[in-house]
Amino acid sequence: MIGSASKVVRRTTLKQPFLQLQTAQKPVSRGLTSTPNVTLLTPLRARLRAPNSPRAWRSVHVRALSYSALPRFVARAFRVPIAGVGVGAGAFGYANYKLDELKRQTNTFLSDIQDTAADFYDSASETVSPYLVSAGSALGGFRKSAKGTIDSASGTISNAYDSVASSIQGMEAPEWIAGIGDKFKALGGSSSSSSGGDSGGEDGSNESQKPHQDGKAAVSAASLGAAAARSKAGQDNEEDEEPERKSELDTAPPTDLLSLTKKLIAIRSILRSIDQSDTLNLPSIVVIGSQSSGKSSVLEAIVGKEFLPKGNNMVTRRPIELTLIHTPNTEPYGDFPDLNLRHITSFSSIQKTLTDLNLSVPAEQCVSDNPIQLHIYSPNVPDLTLIDLPGYIQIANIDQPEELKGRIEALCEKYIKETNLILAVCAADVDLANSPALRASRRVDPLGLRTMGVITKMDLVDPQMGAEILRGNRYPLGLGYVGVVTKPAEKRRGSKGEDEDLKAAVMRREEGFFGANREHFYPDDAAGGKGKKTPVLVGTDTLRGRLMQVLESSMAGSLHRIRNDVQLELEEASYQFKVMYNDRRITAESYVAETIDTLKARFNAYAGQFNKPAVRERVKVMLDEKIMSVLEAIYWSDKRLENGELNALAAGDFKKALAIEQAPAATGSSTYFGGKSASNASAPKDVPTQRELKDVEAYWRHKLEAASSLLTKSGVGRDSTTLVAEGLRALIDNIITTEPMSHHPEYAERILQLSHGILRQYLTITSDQVENAIKPFKRDVDVDVDQREWGIGQEKSVVLFDKEIAMLEGRIAEIKGRIGGGRRLRGLMDYVRAREKREEERRREAIRNGNAVQDVEEPIDYRYSPAQVLEARHALLYTNRLTSLRLRLAAIKSKTCKSGPDKDALCPEIFLNVVADKLAYMSTLFINIELLDQFFYQFPREIDSRLIYDLDRTEVQKFARENPAIRRHLDLQDRKDKLELCMTQLQSLVNLRNESQPNHTKKQQGLFGTLF
Repeated sequence: MIGSASKVVRRTTLKQPFLQLQTAQKPVSRGLTSTPNVTLLTPLRARLRAPNSPRAWRSVHVRALSYSALPRFVARAFRVPIAGVGVGAGAFGYANYKLDELKRQTNTFLSDIQDTAADFYDSASETVSPYLVSAGSALGGFRKSAKGTIDSASGTISNAYDSVASSIQGMEAPEWIAGIGDKFKALGGSSSSSSGGDSGGEDGSNESQKPHQDGKAAVSAASLGAAAARSKAGQDNEEDEEPERKSELDTAPPTDLLSLTKKLIAIRSILRSIDQSDTLNLPSIVVIGSQSSGKSSVLEAIVGKEFLPKGNNMVTRRPIELTLIHTPNTEPYGDFPDLNLRHITSFSSIQKTLTDLNLSVPAEQCVSDNPIQLHIYSPNVPDLTLIDLPGYIQIANIDQPEELKGRIEALCEKYIKETNLILAVCAADVDLANSPALRASRRVDPLGLRTMGVITKMDLVDPQMGAEILRGNRYPLGLGYVGVVTKPAEKRRGSKGEDEDLKAAVMRREEGFFGANREHFYPDDAAGGKGKKTPVLVGTDTLRGRLMQVLESSMAGSLHRIRNDVQLELEEASYQFKVMYNDRRITAESYVAETIDTLKARFNAYAGQFNKPAVRERVKVMLDEKIMSVLEAIYWSDKRLENGELNALAAGDFKKALAIEQAPAATGSSTYFGGKSASNASAPKDVPTQRELKDVEAYWRHKLEAASSLLTKSGVGRDSTTLVAEGLRALIDNIITTEPMSHHPEYAERILQLSHGILRQYLTITSDQVENAIKPFKRDVDVDVDQREWGIGQEKSVVLFDKEIAMLEGRIAEIKGRIGGGRRLRGLMDYVRAREKREEERRREAIRNGNAVQDVEEPIDYRYSPAQVLEARHALLYTNRLTSLRLRLAAIKSKTCKSGPDKDALCPEIFLNVVADKLAYMSTLFINIELLDQFFYQFPREIDSRLIYDLDRTEVQKFARENPAIRRHLDLQDRKDKLELCMTQLQSLVNLRNESQPNHTKKQQGLFGTLF
């Protein structure tokens, strides 16, 4: 091809220089030289040998060598072969079309003749056979002869077709068809293997031939056409056997492919646990029907047990999602997964539980969309998922709400939408035109492709009319009708006295009814295989098998869809798990262990607050409060202290101290430590008697002993132990009220009660030990105090009094703010002093006269309210206390109190502070041994035994999911794991289904059906 093209190009480019050579007749003169003439005799090859000659290059046509000319040359070169290919293909296609048309018309004609003969024979035999047996045999012979004639005609047509094919085989095929022949060989072999006949061996021989043999493509194509003709001719005989095969399919036992249903039901349960919406869900069979149509009886007949609630009023108020699982060699039992009720072998208990769950719906609501999950395991049930819904009603009774009808319809419509299958239960004695189940299914499934009808109570109508209903001529459904008689026969007793089960009783009743009317329900059997009526489906076993096949087919058809949906959900869950948690996996057990470790670590960290110095400081603060109470009771209420006797002794003014004997206190408090002395007008008129110093010191020594005894016998052991125990309780409260224990109130309360139990166990023992330890301080007042302890006690007493003075000054300042300033407060305090003075004078006067003291109502002063008077009384009390404290603080800071412990009677505050330090030390020592050590040892171990080892798996899951963050983590993690599990199982089921389906090659029509 390339060589011819180059020749054409060479001819075209040399045309013009060749003509120029023809016209050259004379030599060209240039000066004295001359050139020889160039004529046609000059060889062309010699002229072309000089490529560098300018004359030669000027004669070449450059445009003739462009790329635009190449396609035109190719088109001119191949137009003839392409035209031949087109004409040949058209001829073969037209021949193929004519042969198919002839074959179709012939088959139609032959089938019409055969049907006419069969109908004539059937009608004649039904009419004449009771009377003319011989005529029937003649008609049979006629039928055989007609059939032989038809077969011979069919053979003639087949031979004619084979002759045409053989004539086509004799034709020589061009080379371009040799490659297509190999394709026909492969397709012919697969087609012949599926159709049968003699073509299988011929195709096999063609397959064994080598691909380099030409001219055999037409042979394989003709063989394929002959095989198709023979398979088509055999379809008429197969059509007669098709109804019988369909009926056998309907009652066939489950195959290996139907075992997919059990796996798909398990996958459906996993998907339901992942998402309660309809996004990820496999098809189920939804049972709908009107009340008293027999829905419950149909389901019980399928299961073979009475377990559904029954009653006169509306008893099915919630959807019952019934999952039947075939488990061979086991006793039937049921489970309520949502209620955690497992392995219930008593179906009466299941019925009672269902009744209670349905009746739990309030009467004013009547229906609820909250489903009841029930799983039944039995060797007598198929693998099915059924949903029983409340029955349709026409009108609500007086005890039911008016909108009940609409609620039931809305609930049923929610479940019967795509992709669920619909099992419409209708009673045979009710016209199907009035069936609410069919009407509801028609709204969501107009073509009836997802709807199967179940006609109950077949024994209540005429058998012929019942058979016509089951044929579905008036109201056709894609999945057909099945007739049942679910009312069981009278139960028989077995050899051991046990009652016959429901399944056997129903089957016996159905066999008796349908067997007695075989001419209507089994027309082929009644007519000896010669009837032409369409067979119908009857019986509970048939219904069970049909449901298995339909559900398996629907679930298998949804495999690819649900696999894609699961794949999308899995990708989304994996992305969220990566972004939110960085693929960090946790478990409920790990969270519990981590929570307990956090609790222990926090407890150990807070335990440092209960070391010996910290506990001693707490006990000392408590004892300081007791010291102030003892001083107030023993000293600050004593008139001799108010008169300044003790202060004078502490200042070293013994003369003054001995001269004072119960003198009334001055209005302006006097002080020996820089305070202003009282005026002479306020001094007593009588001269004070002089006393001995030892009597004065004995008096204050007695006061000191009383104060010390009151301090040591005030329940120091009980109060200090209770103080530490309250601190431990506060510690535990702080731990359990913070994260993560704040998310677990039940377990926090359990921990609190645990700590209280330990404290109650050791609280009394510790208190008694502390009281025994401080007994020496109760009996012996002469406490050994050295100079160092006295100095420390003096410093702490100063600090204690400074705090008390600061507190009183703060209280007085608050009262000033509430009253309206210091000036108004002083006026109120003067008013209160005057009232108290008048009351004191009346009291003395009454005592002097020997009369009883009577309450005299003071005149009302409208300048001050009662609340302000009460505030003034408090301010006056605080002022007197503040004055006393300042006097005692000055005494504590004096040289006499700093001199040493021999002045303990004159400085009782320092002595009591030293005693309080010793009591705090002893109390802390025994509290630490008897209470704290035991608590810190037992509490962590009790947490381990009570919270970790006592929790089962359910409680561990509940504990972990109480934390919202952990619950979201676990939910997303579980969702991802379940989606991965579902994806793996779905992919394996898809592969199993693809492997189980035979590789049926579609039959190709015509010689070139595969190619075109």
